[in-house]
Order: sequence, then C-alpha cells, then structure tokens
Amino acid sequence: MRPSISVLITYYNERQLLTECLQSIAQQTDPPDEILVYDDCSTYPASDYVPKDLPATVLRAEENRGPSHGRNALLKASKSDCVHFHDSDDLFEATWCERVRAVLVNPAVDWAMTDVSSYRDGSLVSDNVLGLKRGAGDDLLRMCIGGVALVPSGTYRRANVMAIGGYRTDLWQSEDYDFHIRLALSGARCEIIADPLVSIRLRAESRSRDELECRRCMVRAVHDVAGKVPEAYRRDLTERAADVGCSLLRDGARADALEAFRIANSIGKPSFRNQRKMFRWLARFGGPEFAERVASMYRMSLPEQWRRKAVKAGL
Repeated sequence: MRPSISVLITYYNERQLLTECLQSIAQQTDPPDEILVYDDCSTYPASDYVPKDLPATVLRAEENRGPSHGRNALLKASKSDCVHFHDSDDLFEATWCERVRAVLVNPAVDWAMTDVSSYRDGSLVSDNVLGLKRGAGDDLLRMCIGGVALVPSGTYRRANVMAIGGYRTDLWQSEDYDFHIRLALSGARCEIIADPLVSIRLRAESRSRDELECRRCMVRAVHDVAGKVPEAYRRDLTERAADVGCSLLRDGARADALEAFRIANSIGKPSFRNQRKMFRWLARFGGPEFAERVASMYRMSLPEQWRRKAVKAGL
C-alpha cells in the first residue's frame, strides 16, 4: 500500500531560507501528502515566508521552547503514515519523496535513511556527510551510537516514533543523537538509500554551531541510554563518551571533559580506539589528560610537514 508522508518543519527566524526549503518541496516529482511548519515564537512569523500556492499549515507557538518540543507538536498534529523531520534552512532533492516512498511501500521497513550533502555559502562541502556510500555497516544501533544519523536523513513510520515518545525535550542539543539510538533500540527496521537526497546549509548562526553544548548533551545521552543497550554495545558507548571527552579537552573545557571520561569509565574501560596510536599509548599509562597535554606540546613543537608524516604513519 502507498504510504502517506508528512514533512514536519521546525522554524525559528530563518525567513527566506524557509521559502527556499518549501520551494524544494514544491519541486518534488512525487509530492508529500502533508506539510506542517512549527513556528517557535519567531520574531519573523513563518506564515510570511510560505509560498501562497503551497498547501502548508503553520502551527505557531506562544513561547520559544526549542526544536524538540516543536517536532513533538508536529508529530502529534500529523495525519500521515510516515513522518520526516526537517530544519527550515535545509533543502530537498527533487526525487527525495519519490525514492523514500518507494522504500516505505515495503511494510517490513520502518525507517528510510538517506545520505546528506552539506553546503557553506553555496559551495559544496561534502556530498556524503554520513558516509553511506562508503558503507556504514549493517548494525543499525552501532551506526546510531557512532552518530551516523541526522535529523533530515530519516523518514519514519509515525507509529514507531510515537511508540518511543518522540524527542526528548530536556536535551537542548544532540537530541537527534539520542532519538536515533532510542529508535534503533526499539527494533525499528531501517533501509538505507546511499544517495544524498537532502542538503544541509552550514551556517554560523545555526543552533548546532554551539559545539560545546552539543558535546555536553551527547555525553548526557550516552549516560542515559547506557543501561538500556545490550552488553555487546556498551564498549561502543564507552568509546563514544571517551572521544567526546578528548574533543572537550582540546577545546579547553576541562571540567566537561573529565565528566565525559567519568561516564565512559562508568560504562566500561575506554581503549581510545578512535584516537591516534601515540595518544592511545600515552592514555594507557598516564590517562587521557596526560596524553592530551603531551599531544598538545607535540602539535605546537613539531613542524607541520613532520606532523603530516606522523599522521600518515598512524601515530
């Protein structure tokens, strides 16, 4: 049976970018069945930027509560079999809906995941942000723990999203990371479309540019799902928390980094397998903070061409 699809867009003062997003929906070879826009109490109302000939419904909030609350409101209001969450500054390829619907015609598929392209100031940065063409692997939960899922990459059976309670509203960032892990844990069956059928615009004013808060919230998400994942995946969570801790150290956020390492150690013993060989060796004997201090001195003292050779050698 042909599944109906709703596009659920969260908006906060993106203005003309929303118009461009909606225009990319209007150009679909197989249009979605419903378009809902959540205006998160914007200064510039979303309704002013909806093309007159496009059948889009705007839900306007009376206070700003963030995209997770908006997505849940849109989810509740939607009437279709399947839902796709989207940020108002991102775009669709013309065949997006047609190809996603062709996958979701199969009742055994609960979730269609496409790759994503990214642009900065109109120039292509990456045509496969998630790396699905390189083969992300067959283990959906492991992929999600590794961060191989973004808001615009997925279209889901509405019933599956309702069953897990939608998005957490207490995470201001990395809410999509938590969402996809919980969806994978629920047993949702996913089929991958390796082509980039949506594109994201990398903008300095985007919420996700607050990388420090993204990392803090990701560590919280790791902590909160640790008791729910099967034993075989605990090491993946441990390494994820440890990797975030290393990034926080490099950004000078020592207290947050130490909390990330504490959580990593509470789940298991991190091997820092995703760090360079020298860092792993130093962390084994002196801990990650010592390893990062040595690595920092190394980066400052070694000439760039030597560092490149060391990177090539895997050090």
